Amino acid sequence: MCWVPNIITLGRLLMVPVVAVLLATGLYSQAFWLFLAVGLSDGLDGFIARRFNATSVAGALLDPVADKMVIMTCAFVLAWNGLLPLWLAIPLIARDALMLGVGFTDPSLKEGWLPPNRAGKAHAALAFSTLTLAIAQAAGLFDLGRFLKLLYVLLFFTVWLSAALYFVAWRRGHRDVGSDTSAA
Repeated sequence: MCWVPNIITLGRLLMVPVVAVLLATGLYSQAFWLFLAVGLSDGLDGFIARRFNATSVAGALLDPVADKMVIMTCAFVLAWNGLLPLWLAIPLIARDALMLGVGFTDPSLKEGWLPPNRAGKAHAALAFSTLTLAIAQAAGLFDLGRFLKLLYVLLFFTVWLSAALYFVAWRRGHRDVGSDTSAA
């Protein structure tokens, strides 16, 4: 059963270029529906993994990569098209790129990524929601005006808060690892 969440996550990862092409070519309505499905699939694979105890090492590694690739790609294309302010897109993309870089290159993270914290989960939910609504606005499905701008500001702060908490936990892990190895 652990393959079901992994297949959903892999599908989410494979949809990244499709969403990017839809956004880049101005097919915002189609991009909205696909991006909404991608965001909902993130919750679905997590629910299935927890509910049916269907977790795996592959899923634990692949899920955060898929989430970050979706967010970074959509933020980049939306900013490129002038639909997401640069003051939000740059730190949003940089946060996830740095986290991926640390996760892939730090040998002390033998067990995979650092476990998610509440700020990181809130950031992911807010990022998916905000990007979904930005795409919906571009598609002409809603006129969100000031509400969308408020979401941009909230997302901006969660980017910095969740990044700070991630790097504090990462540095704490390095300090703990350093003290463990010196005692051996």
